Amino acid sequence: MTAHSNYDTRLLALLLAGSLPAWLLSAVLVWRLDWLIYPKIALLVLTGGAILACAAWLHQETQNQRRTVGNLIAAIREGDYSLRMRHRGQPALAELADEINQLAGQLHAQRLRSEEALRLVDSVVEGIEIAIFALDEDGRLRLANPAACRLLQRPQAQLLGRPAAELELADLPKDDAQTVLEWVFPGGAGLWQLSRRGYRVEGRQHTLLFVQDLKQVLRSEELKAWRQLIRVLSHEVNNSLGPIASVGATLSKLVQAGPGNEHSEDLLQGLGIIEERAQRLAEFVRRYAALARLPEPHKQVFDLTALLQSLPALRPEARLQLDGPSLPCPFYGDPVQIEQLLINLIKNGEEAGGAPLTLRWQAAPLQISLQDQGSGIANPANLFTPFYTTKVEGSGIGLVLCRQIAEAHHGSLLLRNREDGPGCEAVLRFAVPASED
Repeated sequence: MTAHSNYDTRLLALLLAGSLPAWLLSAVLVWRLDWLIYPKIALLVLTGGAILACAAWLHQETQNQRRTVGNLIAAIREGDYSLRMRHRGQPALAELADEINQLAGQLHAQRLRSEEALRLVDSVVEGIEIAIFALDEDGRLRLANPAACRLLQRPQAQLLGRPAAELELADLPKDDAQTVLEWVFPGGAGLWQLSRRGYRVEGRQHTLLFVQDLKQVLRSEELKAWRQLIRVLSHEVNNSLGPIASVGATLSKLVQAGPGNEHSEDLLQGLGIIEERAQRLAEFVRRYAALARLPEPHKQVFDLTALLQSLPALRPEARLQLDGPSLPCPFYGDPVQIEQLLINLIKNGEEAGGAPLTLRWQAAPLQISLQDQGSGIANPANLFTPFYTTKVEGSGIGLVLCRQIAEAHHGSLLLRNREDGPGCEAVLRFAVPASED
């Protein structure tokens, strides 16, 4: 017998046991009446039958209610939230029916939201160009998006359930942090960015593996750099080769005309122009080589506040005004390069006619701003273009070097026109005051 049958039997027995004392008492009272024997027996049979009929009805009604609740809960457990419980005008069941129906409605709404979120995640995972692998606690592949299938050159059906060692994924670095490495996959070789993330399913540890191809990003940046380089080189070389070609043609005609003192001055002048343009071209190449060979910073912890307070003595002609806290500010970096960065910015503001300059700084977050009172920035688009300058004696590499130094110290350099008056503002921002890489 099942548990439900035992429960029904016990319930029926309790109903009959509860009714038996009342029936026996009525039988004793009826038997004492001055009736004939047959009416007494008929009355006792009728009362007993009524008790049995009521017990049977209550037993059947209880079974129906239990089956209804059981079927509804079973449907909810199986994920079918369309069923609802009706109490058929029975006040005793109304509250229970309402609670169960509300629970089913809430679970149905949650299921719809979960399915929508899962469809969104599936769409993102399917459409993303980063290869995504999901590995269970045993190292078997449980998920692979189309980019991952292309990387391994296999359809998804042949990948799922296979161990990572068989798919040549077990030899990849196990670090949780992002890693850039050279690797050869069946679907491609080159430079890859590898990232691992852990997650749990039913209390068991799983791993997400992200593999991103860096070739496209590097190619785009490389192409951009080459275009910039070719544009600058073409400009500088053409500026030098044009006069050299013109003067060379003139000198050639003078030589062909025959020797003569009347052409000596022209020959000397032409040779001087060729020498001057050649020197300019050689200086350009030297400056470009210097820009490309910026040394790695020799980092150490030093007091940035002390360095900032020493700048007025280094550039007295800038009439530098300081505005910042005097408390020590430990900074992990190359003090020589940071000092050169700041001096370049001060010199740039001074040459723009912006003296006196104002140097402000704050520690949290670490930010240094230098404000001048010059004419401002006329062409912001070319600020960091190598060798572009509006100064007669400018080299066009000062701001480029400043930005390289800032980025080498996990910082950024921004130049903008001031909003509170004439002039320009250079803003240096760093991630933290001191951090050892």
